[in-house]
Amino acid sequence: MADSQSAEDFFSVAEQLLDRGIAALKALIPIIWLQSKTTPIQFLVGGTVVLLVSLLLGISPPQDPAEPPLIKPRIPVVGHFWGLFRGHAAYFTRLYDRTKLPIATVTVGHQKLYVIYDGALQQAALRAKDMDAQTLMVDAVALIFGVHQTTVDTLLGRDGVHPSIMAPMEHVFKLTLQGENMSRLARTALGALADTLNSVDNAAGGIPVPNLYRWLQTLVSQTTSKALWGEHNPYQNGSLISAQWEFDDNVSPVMMLGIFPSLLARKAHRARVRIAAALERYFSARHDSDSDSGASAFVRERSRLLRSYGVDDGELARNETAITLVATSNAVSTLFWCLAEVFARPDLLRDVRAEAARAVIVTESGRDSQETAGKGQWQRATVPAVGLEARVPLLASAYRDAIRLASQSVASRRVLRDTVILGGGGGGPSYLLKAGTDVFLPAKQVHRDRAVWGDDAEAFNARRFLSRAQGGDASDDTLRLRKAAFVPFGGGKHLCPGRHFAFVENLATMTALALGFELDGLDAVRLDMAESKRGETAKPVPGMAGGPVVLRRRKGWEHVVWEFSC
Repeated sequence: MADSQSAEDFFSVAEQLLDRGIAALKALIPIIWLQSKTTPIQFLVGGTVVLLVSLLLGISPPQDPAEPPLIKPRIPVVGHFWGLFRGHAAYFTRLYDRTKLPIATVTVGHQKLYVIYDGALQQAALRAKDMDAQTLMVDAVALIFGVHQTTVDTLLGRDGVHPSIMAPMEHVFKLTLQGENMSRLARTALGALADTLNSVDNAAGGIPVPNLYRWLQTLVSQTTSKALWGEHNPYQNGSLISAQWEFDDNVSPVMMLGIFPSLLARKAHRARVRIAAALERYFSARHDSDSDSGASAFVRERSRLLRSYGVDDGELARNETAITLVATSNAVSTLFWCLAEVFARPDLLRDVRAEAARAVIVTESGRDSQETAGKGQWQRATVPAVGLEARVPLLASAYRDAIRLASQSVASRRVLRDTVILGGGGGGPSYLLKAGTDVFLPAKQVHRDRAVWGDDAEAFNARRFLSRAQGGDASDDTLRLRKAAFVPFGGGKHLCPGRHFAFVENLATMTALALGFELDGLDAVRLDMAESKRGETAKPVPGMAGGPVVLRRRKGWEHVVWEFSC
């Protein structure tokens, strides 16, 4: 009897350990693709644990014939795990290049995930009502930024007391990132940008820029953080901006596993702690709720909602560490590639400048005077940020094609209930997606599909988004197809809430820089796009950001004061 009880206890414990292993593996797979800058040493502990779990589970999960076709790993059992470990999101591209499947099932140990490459199938998945985007990302973001699990459970309604915060948080996004609130954000950010542009002095040699990408990181962080956090902006200390990008460069899966991050992910952990400490001082002083402090409605309403869930200042600071990084990381990369592509092409730059000159309002002595631009007198140039797209269609098209090529985002969803999606706009083959499985939707394949974008889909084409009436070569039907296939901001119900702010800010910035400034020394040969492992907008390959440049005022625009109207 005792032996029987001992055996039952043993198998009970073994079953619990196996369940924990499965849960750990399932939690890790969806976020492996988020990571970059990962070395074998950093990932040693977590990777070994997950690999052992995979080996122990051994047998792949059952595959329903109605599910997407299975891609078998080249190395049995561990092949896909090793591919995700080494390549992260880029591994999805390698699987597509190998198989050309529109949708696939990938197994890692006893877990499976679906990867959707086809644009029509992606749209079907994004429209499906039984797909959850938010819980998956909240869990991942909380781990990255060190938010305690009890806080996560409270925010997601797992504590049995609070409702999920997701619906009220969506309301906050809609309330604070549209209309006058968005215009106020843009006014503050572009006002700070104008200060930098107006400080450029050719007599002093302009502004030397050793690395254009890094310079834009600092500039956009300064302007955006001022707009978000107000008069007491913690990021006005330049070293905190440096800490943010140090964190971004060194974030590691070890941080998500919570296994000695201060030792195994030292740089990222140290940067994260420093940012959180500065934000905790900001929140403790209630600068977020002071109506006279200039904090944005976005920051005020988010903190008000989070505090209503009992989140204290320390946890609030850790949670909001993500705000400035999320608001700037993709925007910086997009601005860099658009700037580099336009300035590296003299003919395109000439055409962009011509339309920018028609859009920007130049005044002198209180009179509108386009004609007096460049004659050496003091003038004021106003960039009308609101409605600018209609005035600079070529630049807006160039901006979108830069995003198309650089965006290597990977949207993710979790299937809540068994769901069937149809390809071919509803008339194609059907695929069963099983409940509890995670779904990944890489943008790269959709953004480079020749059937949609043409034979030059791999190349930059500034006029790709222009109609024939605007000087492009695409028919109206082709433009509609391209609009549907343009997914850098996600899709369905879950589009990036800050996309309008980033577009207004970047397009206005590009207009002013193109019309009034030169980037002396930009070397097109030294421009190369890195592959994004983390599923984000691609950065330049280290050392390939166009070389050192000097920002100077254009001849004839030396005595112009820049401003933006929003």
